[in-house]
Amino acid sequence: MKAKEKADTLYWKYYQLVADCSHPEEKAKECALIAVDELIKSKFSKKWHNNNGIIVADYLLRDYWEKVKQEIEKL
Repeated sequence: MKAKEKADTLYWKYYQLVADCSHPEEKAKECALIAVDELIKSKFSKKWHNNNGIIVADYLLRDYWEKVKQEIEKL
């Protein structure tokens, strides 16, 4: 999934949770950014596997999630 698509998916999942709040757009964005920041900081993110079971380098994952974060910030 491309970074833009992932950003949209995260945003809309959180939007549904906060739709009854005042300013749901900002709350959804804030929640999605918190989730992405946690993934970036996570030790778990160092051992992700691709569809073939191959470990993906940490810097590629970090780069992906940083791009997702940038896309969320654009929303």
